[in-house]
Amino acid sequence: MKIIVMKNLLFYLAMIVLMLSCSKKEDINLLPGVQGWHKNNTIDISGTSRNYHIYLPQNTSNAPMVILFHGNRSSNDELLGFSNAKAPYKIWEEIAAQENIILIAPNGTYGSSGHRGWNDCRSDSEGNPDAYDVLFIDQLIDFIVSEHDANATSVFAVGTSNGGHMAMRLAQEMPEKLSAFAAIVASNPVNSQCTSSALPISALFMNGTEDPINPYEGGEMSSNRGEVFSAQETIAYWVNRNQTDSNPTVTDLANTDTSDNSSVKKHLYTNGANNTEVVLYEVIGGGHTEPSISERYGNLFKAVVKEQNGDIEMANEVWNFFKTK
Repeated sequence: MKIIVMKNLLFYLAMIVLMLSCSKKEDINLLPGVQGWHKNNTIDISGTSRNYHIYLPQNTSNAPMVILFHGNRSSNDELLGFSNAKAPYKIWEEIAAQENIILIAPNGTYGSSGHRGWNDCRSDSEGNPDAYDVLFIDQLIDFIVSEHDANATSVFAVGTSNGGHMAMRLAQEMPEKLSAFAAIVASNPVNSQCTSSALPISALFMNGTEDPINPYEGGEMSSNRGEVFSAQETIAYWVNRNQTDSNPTVTDLANTDTSDNSSVKKHLYTNGANNTEVVLYEVIGGGHTEPSISERYGNLFKAVVKEQNGDIEMANEVWNFFKTK
């Protein structure tokens, strides 16, 4: 009898451990129709299987969509913190739950450098993949609208570094599908392989003045990643394209974190065609990082990318811009 009781006890303990391990957020792959992250979905693009994660809110009917693009040498798992690393994009899940948003986190493909990334507009960026990424996102948007009754007139894109360049490519080659875009630590490419559009589209940039990879004053990016215009030249292009006011409203945001060696100045250009706006978050002293209050990078990472601003939450600032568009 004691042996049977002990076996039963061990069985129930094992089941409890199993249930606890399966309840870890990063391990859940929810069934269709259930609120939360649905991981590792695939869609066929011209005979190639492409991967994406999707967050479904409580009610997907007429819900806006935000596409989140990871940077080069990264992945959608790392972008969202599923790999247990610090990830400012994790905040998007909280926003999506509160605002009833569909989040789409597509995965890039491997380029000649052996790193995962996006085929953006930089013709002189070594190692970028040659995948049909614009077609991928175009068809993915259509599929999500059809599958989940999402709002096709409320679609946004945001990305960091190579992901920010990919968001810019969408704004050049399929702007009719987007309501606005945001590029974090990215600037307009000098040598572009993309077809340029004249269609007005609201644009947000968030760039660090001490960025060691995407130089704020323009020039060659590190690791032969192409040549970019300065932040001011980039803003001038989008201001001209959107025909906004040429003089911005400039706001010094509260320097709430005095330990991050940085501060933020916001430049807002309004009254553009079709009610478009352009905004630059000038992160003074900031590096090649997304500002975040809650998701703070470690010193080892910052030794490469330099300072991370802690005065603002990137995701909140970007959504506050998007939701008025």
